[in-house]
Amino acid sequence: MSVQFVAAPSSPAISTPPLHIRTDPYAGRKYHASTALPAGSDLLGDCSPYSYTIWKRFRNEVCADCWRYDRGRRSFLTRRDDEGFGGNHGSIAEEGRATRGTTTAGAGLWFCDERCQERWIAREGLDAVDLLRQLEGARQKKPKAKPSVHAGAELEEITQEVADRAWDTVRERERSPKELRKWRDVQLDDYETDMARYVLLALLRCHREQLQSRRDCTRHYGSPPGARSDPRDSCEQGSEWRMFSSLQTNELPLLRACPEILEHQTRIYQLLRGRFGASIELASPAEVDGRRSRSDGDRPDLGDVITVANVRRILGVDAGNSFGIWEVPLMEESECLGFAVYPVASLFNHHCSPNVRKEREGRGLRFLTTRCVAEGEELCISYGHVESMSWTERQTELLEGWYFKCRCSRCTAEEPEREGAERGCR
Repeated sequence: MSVQFVAAPSSPAISTPPLHIRTDPYAGRKYHASTALPAGSDLLGDCSPYSYTIWKRFRNEVCADCWRYDRGRRSFLTRRDDEGFGGNHGSIAEEGRATRGTTTAGAGLWFCDERCQERWIAREGLDAVDLLRQLEGARQKKPKAKPSVHAGAELEEITQEVADRAWDTVRERERSPKELRKWRDVQLDDYETDMARYVLLALLRCHREQLQSRRDCTRHYGSPPGARSDPRDSCEQGSEWRMFSSLQTNELPLLRACPEILEHQTRIYQLLRGRFGASIELASPAEVDGRRSRSDGDRPDLGDVITVANVRRILGVDAGNSFGIWEVPLMEESECLGFAVYPVASLFNHHCSPNVRKEREGRGLRFLTTRCVAEGEELCISYGHVESMSWTERQTELLEGWYFKCRCSRCTAEEPEREGAERGCR
């Protein structure tokens, strides 16, 4: 078992980090207390998401930066997309799109005010607005009735071999330039488009990390003019992407539960590869005014990171690792506005009587102990709102939503009671 210490990013300097990671051969990575902790201890500081999506139903009612939501009211949202930044000047829209023609679709971004808008663009980049605008242009205007390919028969049971074969077929087809041109015109339904937004923002972040890492490598080691290196080189793999992509993938449990999702996922890849897979050079988020030099011939392309492996990993990480973006303050009737993946926070295991609670502040999450925790004790959160449920309800909720049978100490203690009660009724 290996141990890695983790300090709270936004906490004052302390002699001992509040928690550390233990790697168990059976349970994987998990957090344990490095010292005795009082109730209310802030364990990780303000955690930021690696990627996220807001469901289309709520997109015009939620600030894209701070995720403020006011029960469906929209009067507080005063800015849209890149309004006030001169539209698309200096973006890839003027330098050769990967799509045919132009689109009048909005990017699906609303902001409380100029400050929220500036923060989002400073973080994600002005080009991200244009790419999301192009992506929204692929959203079906009217839901199309899809003829059932499996009419009169059940969907094929998804095994690892079936999933691999489907993606191998996609890889084979993308070798054809003619096929790639067809993919430019793929239209996505609402679910596919919302998931494609999550994938695209993750790819953009991975791309930015590669770009920054490449600059750092060039600064330290030098590089011949115009030289390009393989983006898979370890020098260009950003640490945040490594953390994100190292999360457990739940692709197979998801596809077994919902076999039709495999087709959705391959269509998402086809659209992203077809529209954005050509050589597209993006500005860094800091270059929000669009004034950047095009003489940097070794700038990595976005297409470098749009691969089957990356897209498949991003979609697989969502299942079982994402946190719902819930309306706050959290109440019984609160709406789930979307989801986000917080790589550092994903290492918390589940317990039906958790000793850690999560609080959302804007787009950030904080994790606070609910009681005194002993040194070495595992730190656990609750996946969902299962604490008040019965054993049977909890097991069903966790199996359907997170693809595991809970064996926490509470469930282990309560299971014999359930079995005994059932035997007594026979």
